[in-house]
Amino acid sequence: MQEPFDWEKAMETTRRSAAAASQNSENSVAGMAKLLREIDRHSISQGKLTKAVQELEARQSKQLAAIQARLNSAQGDSRPFWRLPLLGLLAVFVVGVVFGGFIVS
Repeated sequence: MQEPFDWEKAMETTRRSAAAASQNSENSVAGMAKLLREIDRHSISQGKLTKAVQELEARQSKQLAAIQARLNSAQGDSRPFWRLPLLGLLAVFVVGVVFGGFIVS
């Protein structure tokens, strides 16, 4: 014949399963709370880093603009096109003075 169903054993198994499920739920909620705190902390850190990077970008763009202005100014100030003819005229003048001095003596 078939043995009678053990209700006491079934209730004890159910109670243990419910206790384990409750413990797992508590652990999950605690883990989620810890994760949310970490996300909040990292979010604050990321905000600070983003602000620092934006400040560095602004500073760098200002420095680049200043360097570009100085470079353009330096390129505008150099006038190599008149230096070579001026040196040629000076050489012709020196040769003329030497030739004139030779003729006079």
